[in-house]
Amino acid sequence: MIIKKEAIILKDIETVFNIVNNVEKYKNFVPYCTNSEILLESDKIMEAKLEFNLKGFTTSFTTKNEVNKNKSINMKLIDGPFKYLDGVWEFKSVDDKTIIYLSINYEAENKLIEYTIGKSLDKITNYLVKAFTEESLKQNGE
Repeated sequence: MIIKKEAIILKDIETVFNIVNNVEKYKNFVPYCTNSEILLESDKIMEAKLEFNLKGFTTSFTTKNEVNKNKSINMKLIDGPFKYLDGVWEFKSVDDKTIIYLSINYEAENKLIEYTIGKSLDKITNYLVKAFTEESLKQNGE
């Protein structure tokens, strides 16, 4: 299944990129995210683990992210309840605004997980994009 989202954020590309790439803070503002941590980080690579509680169903997944500063973050599944999951965040600067694009392609391991996560993942990506938009507006006290 493929999920695609986009949003225009009234902030510069560096601010928006830094919010999206600051995985450790997701637990503070991303709905359903109960824990977020960076397991490994270098200039271009990050391994990150996210934990979610979806109406009593707790799950987590770990991705390896290829980071291209202020341009893109490419995610590949390392561990989690999916046969596969990959995704990309893309960032485009237009005047003093940033357009973010999120695309996720995944398949769950089984029908129960597909039912539970599949229905929630589309909502989560909506909340995720909205959360990053709201979090960017909080930067600089707005």
